[in-house]
Amino acid sequence: MSFKDKNAGRNVSGKILAVIGMAAIAVVNLVPFVWGALTSLKTAREVAVYPPRLFGTVVTGEHYQTVLKGTFGRALINSSLYSAAAIALGVLCALLIAYALTRFKFRGKKLMFLMILFGIPLSMGSAAMVVPNYMMLSSLHMVNRWFTLPLIYTAYNLPMAVWIMIGGMQAIPYAIEEAALIDGASRWYVIFRLIPRLSLPTMACAALMIFIGAWNEYTVSSVMVNSADLYPIQVSIYNYIGFFGQEWGPLTAAATLAVIPILLVFTYLGKFLVSGLVAGAVKG
Repeated sequence: MSFKDKNAGRNVSGKILAVIGMAAIAVVNLVPFVWGALTSLKTAREVAVYPPRLFGTVVTGEHYQTVLKGTFGRALINSSLYSAAAIALGVLCALLIAYALTRFKFRGKKLMFLMILFGIPLSMGSAAMVVPNYMMLSSLHMVNRWFTLPLIYTAYNLPMAVWIMIGGMQAIPYAIEEAALIDGASRWYVIFRLIPRLSLPTMACAALMIFIGAWNEYTVSSVMVNSADLYPIQVSIYNYIGFFGQEWGPLTAAATLAVIPILLVFTYLGKFLVSGLVAGAVKG
């Protein structure tokens, strides 16, 4: 067997293993969601059948009616408002911070960048900050307020958004800004009009990461707010796990409804995710 034949065989084997791996990942991630969605369409009696069945004999929307008649609708609106506020504030702050770090020289610049890198795990391990954040916000009388969760979501997801924006701005040639300034454009025009147009995929990627972090967060929101009128969607879902057991029908219906906005957002902004993350790959 020639050297070319061996390489061709290895390439084919590698592709097969990659396909098998992707299929396994897809199955692991999709099966729970599909099972939950199908369970939400079963009657209460079929949900309790043992051993459980994937499909029910009757398709019903009774669990969705139960969920929408309760506090879930309010929680859905709350999470939408919290996420929108976190995205607006987070992208704005990330834009300004990333611009300062990539365009200006000042004392402590490297230290600030390292602090941003060290803060990235906050978006994934926010539970570790619950106690100190609660003590601080409680002393400032900022617990259980309408602005409590948007501020926390913004703070937790800001380091990741800044890191993404830095990569995007490093890919924008500074000569474009110089030409705009020479033509009479102000610095404010460059920051708020020119840069956003040139880094739209990066900003969309940062907004998507903030949305995911804000929409899926549970631990902090369950501690920082204790009013039913302020509960986000994840806390509302957990309310269907009661003292006497889980209400599987409403629980799966609420979880299915909570996933739909994420699917819609990914459908629209998903194409910006990869392009935004690798925007700064051509520059160091």
